[in-house]
Amino acid sequence: MKCLYLSIILGLILYSMNNLFTTWLPKNYIFDPQTLNEISNRVIARHDATSADFSTEKLLRELRDELATHYGEEYINKYNNEDWVFNNAGGAMGQMIILHASISEYVIFFGTAVGTEGHTGVHFADDYFTILHGKEIASLPFALTPEVYEPGMTHHLQKGYAKQYSMPGGSFALELAQGWIPCMLPFGFLDTFSSTLDVYTLYRTTYLTAKDMIKNLIQNKKF
Repeated sequence: MKCLYLSIILGLILYSMNNLFTTWLPKNYIFDPQTLNEISNRVIARHDATSADFSTEKLLRELRDELATHYGEEYINKYNNEDWVFNNAGGAMGQMIILHASISEYVIFFGTAVGTEGHTGVHFADDYFTILHGKEIASLPFALTPEVYEPGMTHHLQKGYAKQYSMPGGSFALELAQGWIPCMLPFGFLDTFSSTLDVYTLYRTTYLTAKDMIKNLIQNKKF
């Protein structure tokens, strides 16, 4: 009987969260995937990836500044090299820096200097992955040919879907996730306990994420 009650309660919670996903949560969004894509493409166009003096860091820093100009400095974190952290999730390993984190959405730079491949995870959020340099290859389980995303292109992973993906070394992207962000966090943390045992990275990721969520909740009234 207890299992029945728990199942009913869990079902009601999931039903409510799914309903709020399309009704209430969008009212809290400040970012728009189309706008992020347009800003990204403007910045990409100013950087020739084939030139000898091309710098991924310069591209990322300039894009961060463009986002801050458009959305406001209060919503976009400073670009500090010491805020980059490793991310192990779904068998893939990369690196990320948090530009914005709240309960309903996050914006990060994500990429890999050496290359990676793994599982996207199944999330209670829509994920928009705009390639800035390099590329991403992805596929659904029934696909016999890969999806290829190059600079300026946005890969939309819909809520509830999962894909295999890979990124060659030197690939970086601007990632926007919108939905129930706390539900995504276990995916980014569990590899610490099952394989890496990198407790310091877990601490840094938790600290930086929580700090920004609390800041946006209190300072910017941003859920």
